Amino acid sequence: MNKKSLFATGALILSSAIAFAATPEGSTVDKQLQIYPKNLARQGVGTNVFAYDAAKATYVPTQAAAAWLDDDVVTGWPPAPGKSYYLVSLAQAQLVTNFAISAKAGSAGTVSLYASDTLAPPDAKGWAPLIKDINIEAINNKTMAKAFSRMTKYLLIETNIADPTPWYSIYIYGEAPATSYHLEKRAKPLADTTPLYGEYVNNGTMFNLSSLYADASVIYANSTANAVDLQKAIDDNPETSVTIAPSKTESGMIIRYSEPRQIQRISVMADPASKGRLDFFLVGSLPSGGQPATTQSKDDAQFMKVANTTPAAPADASGPVALDSLTPNATLVLDGSTGGRTYIDFPAVTASYMIVRWTPETEGQSISIGEINSFGDFSLADYQLVSDMAAIADGGAGDMSKEGDFKDGKDKNAIQPIQEGPTPGKDPFLPGGLGFPPNLTHEISP
Repeated sequence: MNKKSLFATGALILSSAIAFAATPEGSTVDKQLQIYPKNLARQGVGTNVFAYDAAKATYVPTQAAAAWLDDDVVTGWPPAPGKSYYLVSLAQAQLVTNFAISAKAGSAGTVSLYASDTLAPPDAKGWAPLIKDINIEAINNKTMAKAFSRMTKYLLIETNIADPTPWYSIYIYGEAPATSYHLEKRAKPLADTTPLYGEYVNNGTMFNLSSLYADASVIYANSTANAVDLQKAIDDNPETSVTIAPSKTESGMIIRYSEPRQIQRISVMADPASKGRLDFFLVGSLPSGGQPATTQSKDDAQFMKVANTTPAAPADASGPVALDSLTPNATLVLDGSTGGRTYIDFPAVTASYMIVRWTPETEGQSISIGEINSFGDFSLADYQLVSDMAAIADGGAGDMSKEGDFKDGKDKNAIQPIQEGPTPGKDPFLPGGLGFPPNLTHEISP
């Protein structure tokens, strides 16, 4: 597709999104959901991140890619101290319009963002500035107040941070809605993902099954009845959220999966001040008439069978359900020490619905949920995200050392060193690039 076609596509999507946002009552929720843009900073769509090695005048693989480009809100990696550069390579030229990061509150330092149609070192004249020396807190868990518009294949992130803290994710938005992507099994599994995605990949947290691109949806929350607003808990945007009020015997939120999914990990980003307990019930069908249709059997195999064969509730189900006879499959405790980010791994459970209940430490207090992620056994070797508008090629950025020309005549085909880790004495939030589950320790504390 040439640039004119790409620009036309972007303009069409933008006008469609505006139209859908203003559609009268009676329009379908699916069309209204096109107001939620897809985060392009994900390895699942072929994006990758590389660090610039000034000594070798080339871009090299970095551990940050596994944390910043997976779908998990609790895996993170700190930028290098001082002035550093990170290359974001998109799978193909895209119209990009906004940018954000997700880091610990109070992170100090500045960030600049540049765009280029061709791969080049940071000091090349071809980099067009999109953001210049903006304070991290101005884009921490929030998008730019003033959007930009640029068709580009490469983005360069310049960081200037004296004392880095973990970044949990980067966000790059364009005009493509999240609902225009879908999770697709590869016709032929990749024997080795390294040539396409590099060695730093979080396979276990690559694809969020409770996401708009996975055709999941929030069908109920006890704070709002607006079907479009409900999706803010799964829209891959740290700035938006859904409030859940406390409940004891009823659901506070219900997420419906597109099909029965095997879930083995749940991650949550919530208000950092929240203290209490989030219970998660993974069920094959929703309780009806105040009584649960299914409960988790002590025999996991039998429960999986029931979950896979129980008819799903109607697509427009939107009321609370009774929890009296259900036992939580997972419980997350928020105590104010994790910055609102927490996770739990557990034996895989097959479910068509996730029911959430909030029990606050202080009676009556609600909780604001920015993102709920759920993961199964989906790897980049077997799955990819495909755009319904223009299929994303099966692949990624490839070997950065073989693209473009670099100054000083350095050997572009030499084995590249890995970017230096965090400052000695600083415990990084280690992403699970070397296996699943991620090696998560106390570093999420603020």
